Amino acid sequence: MGCWKQEKSNTWIFPTVILCLYGFFYMMKPSEPFLTPYLTGPDKNLTIDEVTNQVFPVWTYSYL
Repeated sequence: MGCWKQEKSNTWIFPTVILCLYGFFYMMKPSEPFLTPYLTGPDKNLTIDEVTNQVFPVWTYSYL
């Protein structure tokens, strides 16, 4: 019975680590540094001021 109680007390560690890793990797957005050159390129024809002041704020709030 003593071994069962010790094993039972450590069951919260694995789900907590999995949730923390999921949250960390979910919030990583490696595409953001590549979006500014893409949006300011000849295809989209936006200026850096438009991208910084109009596109990125709307994009951030759209995640909510």
